[in-house]
Amino acid sequence: MDQQKSDIKFGTDGWRALIAREFTFENVARVLQAYADVLACRDAVPAPGRGHPAPTPNDQPIPIGYDRRFLSQDFAQEAASVLAANGFKVLLSKDFCPTPAISWMTKETQAPGGVMITASHNPAPWNGVKFKEGYGGSASPEFTDQVEKKIRPLGDKKSVDFQHAVTTQQITYFDPYQRYVRQLRSQVDVAKIRKAGWKIAYDSLFGAGSGYLTKVLETPLHEIHHEENPSFGGLNPEPIAQNLQPLIQHIRDNHLDVGLATDGDADRIGAVDEAGNFVTPQQIFSLLLRHLIDKGGKGDVIKTVSTTQMIDRIAEKFGLPVHETPVGFKHICGKFLTTTPLIGGEESGGIGIPSHVYERDGLLSGLLLLEMMTERKKRLKVLLADLEKEIGHFVFLREDLHLTPQSIARVRELLAQKDGPARGQNQIGPLKLTRINQMDGCKYYFADGSWLLFRASGTEPLVRIYAEASDPAVVKQLLVAARTLLGA
Repeated sequence: MDQQKSDIKFGTDGWRALIAREFTFENVARVLQAYADVLACRDAVPAPGRGHPAPTPNDQPIPIGYDRRFLSQDFAQEAASVLAANGFKVLLSKDFCPTPAISWMTKETQAPGGVMITASHNPAPWNGVKFKEGYGGSASPEFTDQVEKKIRPLGDKKSVDFQHAVTTQQITYFDPYQRYVRQLRSQVDVAKIRKAGWKIAYDSLFGAGSGYLTKVLETPLHEIHHEENPSFGGLNPEPIAQNLQPLIQHIRDNHLDVGLATDGDADRIGAVDEAGNFVTPQQIFSLLLRHLIDKGGKGDVIKTVSTTQMIDRIAEKFGLPVHETPVGFKHICGKFLTTTPLIGGEESGGIGIPSHVYERDGLLSGLLLLEMMTERKKRLKVLLADLEKEIGHFVFLREDLHLTPQSIARVRELLAQKDGPARGQNQIGPLKLTRINQMDGCKYYFADGSWLLFRASGTEPLVRIYAEASDPAVVKQLLVAARTLLGA
């Protein structure tokens, strides 16, 4: 096997693999060596949005962070050692931290890049590496392609003893709480939120967001799943309804006003209203767009192909341009660099506020929801009812099909063909097709404004089916028809 070309591949957001199988210290070192090789040969270029050149690779230390997964701290130390051996200075987090903390540190310190050890929302047996470019956002496909091409065979890397690099200050530590927490406080009216006296629950899902909201708000929260547990208590650290049943029950049992949740590395947001109803990421994105408009925000709105039409309705009402991208925040980030962005988001709960950093931030998203509740003096259930009156009713569902590798390969081939699974049909289920978008998978648009999307995941071994309509019965019909088209 040609290891330089075939055994390590970057997906939708970084490289992820099973711990002790593909995700080993040797392979982490290989990936970081390739990253160092790419940084070392990159010329200083204008940093987007700053108006002055980015630093050359060795000018500023590279921030490295890690989540609470098994051995994440050790993998981070290995990454730091490889970069130090290549002549780079490193700022290593003293403790676990959210991915957006590393993104913001990269931007704030004008570092040439940043590194985060995390597998985000993947199950406990996984770990991964996310790279950030100098503007603080997700590394572009062009950048990660360069890293892939530079990956060397096993053993072909530079190395230095970690403790020696610390002693010589090639590697220094930073406290992730201090500057990042101060930055979050600067983005919302913390004093006003605190004064409102909301009874807030927060579920970090045993992840890297644990403790951060309490630190920002400086008020006691009902925090659950905050302890360290590398198995995530048997849950997947993804803030979706099936994983948030303990939070939902906690809201109902304690008569709380709102529940917030973040994923394993705290760059995604989930929420529960005062009645214990799950608030979807699509609804959260829509509420945050509406809140930023209320705050006087203007600019371009960026969304992925799997994201709700609610965003288009709001943007149209207020005359804001909307840009659609493939799934993956790196594509949203690419649009941030070429537009005048106000907000960007995706169906999975990743929402970025470019005035903060070109990155998703689940903690900031939660704080903005609290600020919206405070400004309007309403809880989430009422805010969503108000939004529905304003732009209409939408129902969205997603199904994840866990298929064999052979079946996934077959679906990928099908999606790449002209018209995809529909194969020339002009109707799917009860609805008539009006157009097809094959930007990322196959998205079918229907005459009544409904849509259906098929795509293979870039981070997990599965195929996703998404549907949205004004009628829940129609959504279910579309999903049934979709499975039939796939033969699943």
